[in-house]
Amino acid sequence: MKEYILKYWIGFTFGIITSAICGLWKGYETLHKKNCATQSGVQALLRAQIIQVYNKYIERGYLPIYERENIDELCNQYKALGGNGVITGLMEKLYELPTEKGGLRNG
Repeated sequence: MKEYILKYWIGFTFGIITSAICGLWKGYETLHKKNCATQSGVQALLRAQIIQVYNKYIERGYLPIYERENIDELCNQYKALGGNGVITGLMEKLYELPTEKGGLRNG
């Protein structure tokens, strides 16, 4: 009986364990790829929104306080997702704008 258990059941048990580990690993890889794609998509949406706000307020010539707070938060989240320095340059130009129409420049 011992020989039967050693010969078949131990091999069977290790096979089941190995299959389970491989299945879990494949599931992890799939989930990781989807997570990376989601993060990249959110980053792209944030970048597009920041650029849209930039274009709007550069054209108007001022940046209201409430919009500055909003774009600050967008920029913080963009950077947290690994955003690059191009947006930083746009933000610096926005911060130079006055907060009211016809107002003095900040800084």
